[in-house]
Amino acid sequence: MYLGAALGMWLLPALVEFRGPESVFIAEALAGVVWSLLWIRTRKFLNTVGFLVASAALMALPQFRTSNGVILCSSVALGFLALGRAGFAVNHMDIAPRYAGIVMGVSNTAGTLAGIIGVDLTGKLLEASKLIYSDLSHPESWRVVFFIPGLLCIFSTVVFLLFSTGERIFD
Repeated sequence: MYLGAALGMWLLPALVEFRGPESVFIAEALAGVVWSLLWIRTRKFLNTVGFLVASAALMALPQFRTSNGVILCSSVALGFLALGRAGFAVNHMDIAPRYAGIVMGVSNTAGTLAGIIGVDLTGKLLEASKLIYSDLSHPESWRVVFFIPGLLCIFSTVVFLLFSTGERIFD
């Protein structure tokens, strides 16, 4: 009873009486369009908020001087990255329901390759910073290390906002 009232089902008898039985099909189609738009917008919203807050936290991390500040900032970054997953991680099932496992495997492989390259790049950046600042405890030596993932979060947010639709590509 409550669910029907919450979803506006109490309007259906009046709609049928006013416009006839075919109006139910029109109302159902409109509800489907609204649901689809809300669904896509919710995923884009979660992805955007998660990745932009994580980006800000990653870029702010080198500014903190205490271990408590660093732990707080990294916890915020990781927590909001997890929120961002609610936006993009299920998109595989939307675009390719039968091949979602394969699509997820390909994207995880790309992420793993980025992780391998990122570890090597981080080492090279820190070695270069050590030559400049002679000590890795200087916050400037870590700025680039956290700035790059922050920029990647911003870039991935823009790409997801522009190109994600949730429409099936493969059946």
